[in-house]
Amino acid sequence: MIRTAIVVFATLLLGAAAAPVAEAASETELERMSSFALLLGRGIGCNLETKRASAVIGSWFDQTFPPGSREQERYLPVFAEKVEQHAREQRSGDSPDNCADIANAFYTMRW
Repeated sequence: MIRTAIVVFATLLLGAAAAPVAEAASETELERMSSFALLLGRGIGCNLETKRASAVIGSWFDQTFPPGSREQERYLPVFAEKVEQHAREQRSGDSPDNCADIANAFYTMRW
């Protein structure tokens, strides 16, 4: 499951630089945000080094939902909540993926 999510995530990440700033979030942007939250949360839950990934995700977030915009005010708390949820699930063993698989997928990403 994590490998499929990573392939989708990598495809979405590669298109992030070309993502236009939108008035309202598109389905693609929401899927990308969800993928970022899943991978980052699971990485945190596995105690992986997430500094570079967090910076890339933060840049994408600011580009997609500009600071101070209604969209960022709406989606940033949702994103943070999902990251925390995925980290909690990973730590408690409620994730379908083990940390070895997550580390492999996480460090394979070109952050």
